[in-house]
Amino acid sequence: MFMPQTMGAFILLIIILALAAGSVRQELVLTLIGAVFFIVWVYCLVMTLLLAALHSRRAKRFSIRISPGELSVGDTAHVFYSDSEQAAQKRVLQLPGILVRCRLLLHTKDGRRINYDFAPTPQTAASAGIAAATAGGESFEVKKRGAYFSDYDEYAIFDILGFFRFTFRIVQENAEAGLRLLASPNAALTPLTVNAKSGDSNRQPETTFLRNDILIEHRPYVPGDDPRRINWKLFSHGGDLFIREGEREPPPHSNITILVDGQFDPGLYTASEARRGVDALCENALAAALSSVAGGLNVQIGTNQTGAAAALQRTVTAAQIAGALAWPVAQPLGDYGFLKASQEGRESEAGGVLILALPRNSAGSSALDHFLTSRLPGSAGQGWTKSVQLIFLYHDDATEKRQGAEAKTAQAAQACAAMYSRRVGVRALAVAYSQ
Repeated sequence: MFMPQTMGAFILLIIILALAAGSVRQELVLTLIGAVFFIVWVYCLVMTLLLAALHSRRAKRFSIRISPGELSVGDTAHVFYSDSEQAAQKRVLQLPGILVRCRLLLHTKDGRRINYDFAPTPQTAASAGIAAATAGGESFEVKKRGAYFSDYDEYAIFDILGFFRFTFRIVQENAEAGLRLLASPNAALTPLTVNAKSGDSNRQPETTFLRNDILIEHRPYVPGDDPRRINWKLFSHGGDLFIREGEREPPPHSNITILVDGQFDPGLYTASEARRGVDALCENALAAALSSVAGGLNVQIGTNQTGAAAALQRTVTAAQIAGALAWPVAQPLGDYGFLKASQEGRESEAGGVLILALPRNSAGSSALDHFLTSRLPGSAGQGWTKSVQLIFLYHDDATEKRQGAEAKTAQAAQACAAMYSRRVGVRALAVAYSQ
């Protein structure tokens, strides 16, 4: 794709005016200036097209990859280019004043972008038995959370004066559904207090013992006994099941589901403010999830991102929890992806439910309301959730006096907390955070 730049058109206009004025007024200086600019202009045009023709075959074999594909906000990602032939080991041909650059183009579903340019400088050759030669690019810091996709990257040839630019589009065929990078949030410094009891998570923080005069005693197994207390050694000898008594009783199976609602009210938030607000939701959700895991709970993460990745995900490690929280996107009220995600989850594993959301002025048209209507006791839906802890997060900077939009969000959060607390089985709170 050949793209004349604005500067090139502007210089061409100056050349025409200078040559015309020099010819009419018979001024050698104007004619000389126009001729010099014209020579430079023609050189940039011809050399850009020539270099683009020489690089056309390489551009068709070219691909860009990012390593690692999953990281945390603030970490450094490395970008590499590869060629299907050994030609990638050779120095990339450039001409005086004409440059060759790669451009990485990434974007999230809610409008965040990463555009990164780097020079395709060869560094390493292909290892034995691998056909593709891999060359190293550069590194860049990922500053914003999100799931970054890409339709294509660019391989560009342009002049240093900015007159002309020739671009080849590089389609990443091997990228799964276009996903290129997952930037996970960092956990908030202070975890939210998760009311496990109100969420009916069956959490048992205190260790219990069975009182018995004998330290270890066995009795026959009966249906309903905890299978974790079966003495399998006795079973291997006699073939009968026996239960150990008089020892530490294992804690019961505990679950908690943490849902992040990325919907925002356009009357309270701009798109950029909403993205920062959803980042705060994810940071606090991560802190709450890690705290719950440390307390012995099984954590499931749900997001409002539509698609297979939105379903409730059983998370075990901290990296899995953080990776699941890279997906939520800021979207206006009215998109019911959050409800769809909750329906695709493991509804049979009822437990504590914690929902983090942004304040809004209206109710009844959001995915949050549809979820509560269909999942709480007495609803028309299945009613698998007995109770929900709902937290509305709003920004509150203690060093500044809240005015305007910030005061509106604080008032809306308090109003939402009061309104949703009236629902049976919902305990709603308004919680402030500072950035």
